[in-house]
Amino acid sequence: MAHATQTRENAGAGSVSKQRFYSERDLADVLGVSVKTLQGWRFRGKGPAWRRLCGSVRYSVDEFDKWVAAQPGGGGVAV
Repeated sequence: MAHATQTRENAGAGSVSKQRFYSERDLADVLGVSVKTLQGWRFRGKGPAWRRLCGSVRYSVDEFDKWVAAQPGGGGVAV
């Protein structure tokens, strides 16, 4: 499984917070989809929130987790 290894440091009010990001390839691996699928989702305004950092597309791990939690559930066992 891919790990978000990149961090972004933001200095503010005397504190530094670190935020982890997935690269396109990492997130594609986590979701089991192709990079082209992620690109298509971005083009159509779907999928997890993303941002461009230093010219590369990145996905915040925290925002991705929120996106996953907001997806409809399904399946289960009929009783």
